[in-house]
Amino acid sequence: MGYKIIGEKVKAIFIERINRFEAKVLLNNEEIIVHVPNTGRLRELLVTNVVVYLLKSNSYKRKHQYTLMFVEKNNKLICINSALANRVVEEAIKEGALYLGEGILKREVIFYNSKFDLYIDGNEKAFIEVKCATFEEDGIAKFPDAPTERGRKHIYELIKAAEMGYKAKIIFIAFMDYAIRFEPYWEIDEEFAKVLSAANKKGVEILAYGCNISLEEISIKEKIDIKI
Repeated sequence: MGYKIIGEKVKAIFIERINRFEAKVLLNNEEIIVHVPNTGRLRELLVTNVVVYLLKSNSYKRKHQYTLMFVEKNNKLICINSALANRVVEEAIKEGALYLGEGILKREVIFYNSKFDLYIDGNEKAFIEVKCATFEEDGIAKFPDAPTERGRKHIYELIKAAEMGYKAKIIFIAFMDYAIRFEPYWEIDEEFAKVLSAANKKGVEILAYGCNISLEEISIKEKIDIKI
């Protein structure tokens, strides 16, 4: 079981990225513009002629009919829709595949100047932030693949939550099925890596998981090693 990806998926060939949110692909010998649901650089994934998979929408309100969901790398699928990581974690908690504490699970709860992805309201109250890692090198998943001021702010405020007596957790989801370790991407955002290391020392629990990936479903696979 896992998070179901509803809708028709179609195979295409990547041509080029136009901007952060749009790319050009070749679908049935026709060049079309598709939505890219990831603001990261994705330079090692979105290369000319790579095989990608699109999710078709039947909504007439959308600017683009297709969303670029998966990229093939070494005959494996990597999901680039980073927003789905929250849903995958939430589904795993509900199914009992992932235990993060007892209590009522809530989405997008505000704490000071941050809105955290998940919150467990129980005897021990826990703020949980989910980050999606799509960059991989030699089996090592890394985050971020672009400097992230927002990501740094989230960690600072998780530290604040831990100091105030809350449980504070950050979960890195490697959106691939072959990652064996997670590391912060020092070369991309050294400050993020430093604050993550500080959070680890100040009581913020840092977790990382790989995923089972298919065109129809994504589920939590197993915990992977972390090197901070």
